[in-house]
Amino acid sequence: MDGVEGWELRAGVDDGLEDELTDRLVEFNKARSEIVRVRFEPGNLKSEPVQVFAVGQDGGLVGGCAARVERVWRWLTIDTLWVDPRVRGRGLGLQLLASVEEEGRRRGCRWAEVTSFDFQAPGFYCRAGSAEYAVKHDYPPGHSNHFLRKDL
Repeated sequence: MDGVEGWELRAGVDDGLEDELTDRLVEFNKARSEIVRVRFEPGNLKSEPVQVFAVGQDGGLVGGCAARVERVWRWLTIDTLWVDPRVRGRGLGLQLLASVEEEGRRRGCRWAEVTSFDFQAPGFYCRAGSAEYAVKHDYPPGHSNHFLRKDL
């Protein structure tokens, strides 16, 4: 490397060096992939929210699904899906998920992704058509985190 005779390793928190490290990696990636370059253009960094809620007659929350669409690479990330325990097993979760996925399709998404801890609902997502592609074991300790994807 020009001008670099040697180096020293520094352990510790340095926000300025971390920002520079990130900037340099992003520049490296952008120089090697056009789709990565486009993804990092300022107008493409924000994702587009997709939200569907089920509310009872009293206006209270019965369930919901919150997701987001990545603008350039066009995928749907499901962040949160919850159904009130008093109405579980009646198909509301599937309706919420299908509604969010349909909006993802409408926005041009090619696939949807979700993660689910073993104590949440990985089986639900598999029954809804997602395929598990990875499991992070002992994360959190004593549990596993399941990574699932579904073609839209």
